[in-house]
Amino acid sequence: METQDLSIAILTNNQHHATRDKKCCLELKVKTILVSDELEDLLQPIQEDTVQVVLIDAAVKGMDGYACLRALRKATKSKLLPVIMVTPESTIQHVTKAIAAGCNGYIIRPYSRTTFERHLQLAIETTNADIVESEQLDTAKELVQQGKFDEALQEFSEIVEEENESLAWFDKGMDYLHRQKFGKAIVAFNKAVALNSMYAEAYQGMAQAYKGKGDDVNYRAFLDKSAEILALQDRLAELKELFAEILEANPDAINPYNSLGIDLRKKGDYAGAMHAYAQALTLTPQDENLLYNIAKACIFAKDYAQAIKHLERAIQVRNPFPEAAQLLAKLHAKQYDQLSAPPKTAATDAGQDRLAMDV
Repeated sequence: METQDLSIAILTNNQHHATRDKKCCLELKVKTILVSDELEDLLQPIQEDTVQVVLIDAAVKGMDGYACLRALRKATKSKLLPVIMVTPESTIQHVTKAIAAGCNGYIIRPYSRTTFERHLQLAIETTNADIVESEQLDTAKELVQQGKFDEALQEFSEIVEEENESLAWFDKGMDYLHRQKFGKAIVAFNKAVALNSMYAEAYQGMAQAYKGKGDDVNYRAFLDKSAEILALQDRLAELKELFAEILEANPDAINPYNSLGIDLRKKGDYAGAMHAYAQALTLTPQDENLLYNIAKACIFAKDYAQAIKHLERAIQVRNPFPEAAQLLAKLHAKQYDQLSAPPKTAATDAGQDRLAMDV
């Protein structure tokens, strides 16, 4: 791996760890090494793009490493910056927290130079866009600067005409996280963010090209497209945090997507709940409580036909199922104003082999 052009920032309140990390960076002949025990000291060079990689220890001045990582992500929201946790913490809970906070790599102390270099390379490679598309983005930006707006639009259009697979990679990351395949989870989440960022950048470039052409309508339309993608990125980050909390509370859960769906439904995120339930169905397609939960999400989204379909399936799996029967009767009678009321019968205990019900 070429490291001579790299600038690396090290954040730790442990002098021994700082010395070890710096020594390893020197052995790799990186261009610049910045070391501090406080995030504030390094924010300016990071925000000015003079730092390409950040290493964060288990603790820095005034906060733990996870809080530092979250603060860094908040301060550099628009930047695709590889951040690697380098920590002695090796438990599942610590790794999960780091992934949820947005790390791009996780190195456990003590480490070898080979391990350090491998993780560094993987974090950089998986947070970068495809080299061909990256070069195409650079070409398109140069064309905008040269005033060749139509040519720039052609280049940008070729990038975004392919399907944005960021959500598919995000779903893979969630699955790997659930199965405790943490290395694969990190790579999948890295790819999701890299793809999403590339699309957001391409749409922003198209907006600038249309602005250069004096087309204010398309300028605003493509700025909105870019903003939508960045908003999706924020939402996926929030989902990852919530999912990690669910896994931390119950690491042996058979189907944590069900709990995620319930939480999202209660937050009013019906689209997110339905996406979580779709993942849940792949794990336990014949769980009647899951089918009931999906029906409730459909009801709140006012998709009554789908609600009926899932309630009927739930009753086929288990009959009698009083709560499902009550909801189904109200739907058939079109008593939509009564649908959000809690069931008259007590919710059935899920038991160890049944998923929790959304009541």
